Amino acid sequence: MFESENMMRYMVRLMRHTAVVTLTALSMTSPSNGQTVDSLRIEQVIPDVIQNNDRVAAGRYMEQAAKAKVGPAGAWDDPMLMLGVANLPTSLDFKMDPMTMKMIGLSQNIPYAGQKRLQSKAAKAEAAAAEEDRHAMEADMAMTARYAFADLYYRSKSLSDLASQYELLDEVVASTKAKLTTNQANQDEVLGAEAELWRLQTQILEAEHMVDEARYNLNILRGLDVTTPTPPLATPTLAELPQTPDGWLEAAKQNYPPLQKLFRQSEAYGFSGAAARRMSWPMLGLSANYALRSSTEMEKRDNMIGFQANISLPFFAGRQQKQMAVSMDAMRKSIDSEAAQKWREVEARLRLLHTTAVHLAQTIDFYKNRIIPASEDAFQSALAGYSANKVPYTNLLMFATGIYRDRLALNQFGDQLARTLAEIDSYTVDPKSFAKDNSKSNQ
Repeated sequence: MFESENMMRYMVRLMRHTAVVTLTALSMTSPSNGQTVDSLRIEQVIPDVIQNNDRVAAGRYMEQAAKAKVGPAGAWDDPMLMLGVANLPTSLDFKMDPMTMKMIGLSQNIPYAGQKRLQSKAAKAEAAAAEEDRHAMEADMAMTARYAFADLYYRSKSLSDLASQYELLDEVVASTKAKLTTNQANQDEVLGAEAELWRLQTQILEAEHMVDEARYNLNILRGLDVTTPTPPLATPTLAELPQTPDGWLEAAKQNYPPLQKLFRQSEAYGFSGAAARRMSWPMLGLSANYALRSSTEMEKRDNMIGFQANISLPFFAGRQQKQMAVSMDAMRKSIDSEAAQKWREVEARLRLLHTTAVHLAQTIDFYKNRIIPASEDAFQSALAGYSANKVPYTNLLMFATGIYRDRLALNQFGDQLARTLAEIDSYTVDPKSFAKDNSKSNQ
């Protein structure tokens, strides 16, 4: 019985040791050269995630495709080269008729109405909308990276707290056994304390599993092998919360990619509509030709030149282009309405996130500075009272389990606050900062 008990206690201590080693010893070396490394910061993770995500890469290609259309959209029509013969007799004798001419000419349509310039502006706006699509994907991946980082950090912290909880429950077990030897406690109190200790084993196993899951997820996002050791994580920095979300709202109006995309689409439809109206104007075409005539022994014949201007009469195509302009205007108004609704949703979401962040920050402050210190003091007092037969065993166990419950709640609130701030950043952060982060990570 004594050997069995010692073996069980050895297993419990081994699991406690594993909980700590999992977080520290395995992650203190670099996966490439085995040297010690600094703490892994979220600022290092975000560029990795953005750079290795295929959805972001697809967005870059779509942006390139849209930008490639800008030049052709504003280009003039190609000039037309004309080669031919005029007034050639059926005998195919070029010298028989004085009006027989070998002709070369050049014609060019002149877009004087400015539709090409408007089409170019529409293509630029469409390219800007494609760029905002890429920005939206980058912002989404940055938020996902922050989520994964916070999950790993706070799950690891909970596992570490479980190791501390073991020490606390070990004190309870030792105290019940000490009282049992002096007949001041019953065997059921010892067994109950040990049962709590064994329950802790299952919680450690589950916590280790959750840490592994979070680490695998972060590695996948960073484009690493799932089993790559992770350096120690730096504590997530939580920016000071403003009293009102007005600054966030102003930043979101300037930076939020889905909203900016709607603005760019509206511009594109506006320019396309204006270009369609200009295309209903008469079109001007200019042409010139040079005619060569063959001279005879009796007659010297001069070469001839000709100029011509053509103006289209848009009786039919004009109506078509006007209807196209009406269609573009309707689509622009649709996008404007969608943008207005989108902004109302963004404003409501940011105001709710501000309230959520403030309440979470206040809750975290209560747990850190009031609830957990009070729980720890209450446990120490109950432990001393239990040893002196002044506090019942059930109260001691309640205070002991309450400490871990409060620490776990603190970690959960910290994770929720980190996720809330990550979502806020997805609305407010300038997307161009992601490109800067990528350039730094590649140096």
